[in-house]
Amino acid sequence: MVSSALRRAVGVLLLTAAILNVSGFQIRNLSLDRGTSYNFSNSNDGRQSECPVCVGEGQKQTCNAWVLLQGPGSVSVVFKCPKPEDVIHLEVRRNIECTKQSCNGNITMEEPSSLLGFNRAYVWTLKAAAPKAFLIDFTRTGLRQVHSSQVCPDKHIYTLQSVGRVDIGRYCRTGPIGQAQVLNQGSFSVHVPAKEPLQAGTFNVSVGEEIKTLAKIKVILPTGSSSSPVELLSPNYPQSFPDDDLVQWEIQVPGKHSAAVQVVNHTQPACRKKGTAVVYGEGGRGMLVLGLSDPQPAQEKHNFTMTLKNCEMDLTRSSPRGLSLHLRVTATPTGQPEMLCSVDLGQSQGLSLNLKKIRPDSECLMTMNSVAEGTILVPSYGVAQLSFQDCSPADVWVTASRVIECRSLKACSRKPFPLRVPSLPSCLPAPLRSVTWSLVHPARGSTEILSPGDGLKRSLPGQPCNGSLVLAVAEDDGRTSLGTFCPGGPIHSIQFRSNVSITASVDQGNPRGVQLSTPQSQLGAHFKEEITEDNIFTLSPKGSEPTLLASPGWPTGMQSYSSISWIVKVPAKQEAHLVFINLSQPKCSNRHTSIRIRLLDSAEEMYSRREDEEAEEQVDAPGSFYLNISNCMMEKGEFSMLTEMTLRKSRNMLTVIASVVSVLLVIAAVVLAVVCVVIRKKKKELSRNQVSIYNPAGAVFRPGESNLPGEDEYHVYASIEDTLVYTHLLKKELNMEGDADVDTYRPFTGPTEPHRPPSAINPELDTYRPFTGPTEPHRPPSAINPEVGTYRPFLGTPNIGPPVPRPNRASRDQSMVQDDPQAPDGQSDLGAPEEPASERPALGNRIEPEGSD
Repeated sequence: MVSSALRRAVGVLLLTAAILNVSGFQIRNLSLDRGTSYNFSNSNDGRQSECPVCVGEGQKQTCNAWVLLQGPGSVSVVFKCPKPEDVIHLEVRRNIECTKQSCNGNITMEEPSSLLGFNRAYVWTLKAAAPKAFLIDFTRTGLRQVHSSQVCPDKHIYTLQSVGRVDIGRYCRTGPIGQAQVLNQGSFSVHVPAKEPLQAGTFNVSVGEEIKTLAKIKVILPTGSSSSPVELLSPNYPQSFPDDDLVQWEIQVPGKHSAAVQVVNHTQPACRKKGTAVVYGEGGRGMLVLGLSDPQPAQEKHNFTMTLKNCEMDLTRSSPRGLSLHLRVTATPTGQPEMLCSVDLGQSQGLSLNLKKIRPDSECLMTMNSVAEGTILVPSYGVAQLSFQDCSPADVWVTASRVIECRSLKACSRKPFPLRVPSLPSCLPAPLRSVTWSLVHPARGSTEILSPGDGLKRSLPGQPCNGSLVLAVAEDDGRTSLGTFCPGGPIHSIQFRSNVSITASVDQGNPRGVQLSTPQSQLGAHFKEEITEDNIFTLSPKGSEPTLLASPGWPTGMQSYSSISWIVKVPAKQEAHLVFINLSQPKCSNRHTSIRIRLLDSAEEMYSRREDEEAEEQVDAPGSFYLNISNCMMEKGEFSMLTEMTLRKSRNMLTVIASVVSVLLVIAAVVLAVVCVVIRKKKKELSRNQVSIYNPAGAVFRPGESNLPGEDEYHVYASIEDTLVYTHLLKKELNMEGDADVDTYRPFTGPTEPHRPPSAINPELDTYRPFTGPTEPHRPPSAINPEVGTYRPFLGTPNIGPPVPRPNRASRDQSMVQDDPQAPDGQSDLGAPEEPASERPALGNRIEPEGSD
């Protein structure tokens, strides 16, 4: 059928009951679709009698040599001959119309097997919206123009016509013609002989350009020195091309080729006006006009157009055929000679080779078995003859793949085997850019990848590998990406529950290609028993550099119900510090997500969290541990995890306690030092304010000396810092004597001790001593124990308040009393304001101690 509608329409050619053969007649019930017509007609070739075609029943039945049926509807057709397939020709016609933007259908060729018996033609009538043309694309298969007498290998003849039933050309399937544009309206048809199936396929129909010629044909010349030339015929060939008309071919010349045009045969009409010519154009350059008998271009290296012009013919004069032209266009390679390369993969089990041209504008020409190809695939166990012309390493991308399958764990090697880079012929134009190993394990098995050298590390977005080698790991034949890895890292093995593929690739700037020859970069594989997790990573980190543990496909989330584990072997006397840098939790519809951590030498989990629990940001593992993350059936969101692991020296409880004690000792030492400094500073400040003491016994005491008599040490006052020291005594004295001055300090001048006889050894006369005894009522001074002029601090009972006279500052001995240099004028040494001289009591002359200067 030509389309789904046409297929349903023609499908009715199936007998609803059966094909009846009664009295030499055949009856077929047909169901017709809208927009499709069926024309049954006799071939009238004279070799057989006619076969009437009848429609209707009873008296309404009509029979003719032909019948035209149009849908929609159902009808019974009676063929009044025993073998209508030998006489009847069927034409199935459908219309396609185009606006200025689009067309309402494509040319689709398919039919039911019930029509195989008829000699048939499928015709698509096409109409364009002026001034546009309609365009038919043949690039999927291509067409090849042939003479009207030629037969195609598949016995299908394709015909393109313009308005007025002018044959643009007759074609066979497969060839260099890629497109055809026809002005105004026309038709495209395929003729299929009886008992031959229709070749299925689709030719797209679209709106074309505004052309000024009858038709415009696009021709893509084949590449290679052994390619066949292209035959082009003028419309209606071998009959005359229409009067005063044009047809154009657009020739595409492949890179590093030159095209030569040759006139094989032509006929010249009698012209009334103008003349016939072939006009060549190239990329907007000036036109080259040549006659049909002139030599045609032979070294065209770029795409060009070739237009055939007919004159206004003189039909009154005798002319053999009018204008007809047969051209032959040949493409010849130029530049460097071809490089031949033989590839034999017969001895390489499961290995296939792929070469792809990656620069479309390059002049590189690749052929496989003398056929030019943009992509060459040499299958497993295949042998091919390749050739390369003007191909540099930047033009071709070479990849290899190998399938390694284990059908039974018992039959497969129990030991790891290496993953080797295949050795390829040196005649290839570029080195091997990538190699993929597809590892297939049996049921109830698993696959383990080993990196016995420097190990692997995860390459995350924004953190590419420093070197050129990149390992991409994918599960289930590339449908689920586990991630990319770089050589040199803590990962020493990865185990997979499903089948896995590993691709080792290098960038284009690497001149050597993929290399796994060094021990550090070697990879191995091992088929093992089934595991419960989807993946198990085994790591042996070293040093202080952080290690990133990322969920598969990061930053994409994990699959539902998937489970990943990391087994981390921590060196002795070290611990692992884990920080969850990025953790995304989903909303679960079934089960829960989980993050579990336990030490390898312990059965208890040291950390466990679900998606509905708040996770800690940091976890410390004091030894080798096991980390597992498992996903739930997700309802919303994704489950993904990125964790940073850092090794550091282990810390036990004794170490922690010792560290705390050490810190406390340091703090105590600092505090003690500060206190000592403060006390020392305070002593210095106090020493500045210390007063001298006059002792009648003859001993002189000065500030800062420590040789005071032991029995009197507690009586010595180094200084009086505040006048409020005796405030409580003064207040009590005021209560007893109402006329005492408030807040006034006066030295005590009365007797403070019982009478003692004078002695030469310990003279008491005029001796300045601090007051140490109880206070007594005032007694008059005597010559034996003069109390007048003696200064003693008051230490007596507070209920007996002697008068406190204010000392005369001017009469003090400046050498015996150290004044406060910072005391302002008008204040005493103790800070009390001075009184008038008339109010000060007379203390008498001071007796200097013996031995004083």
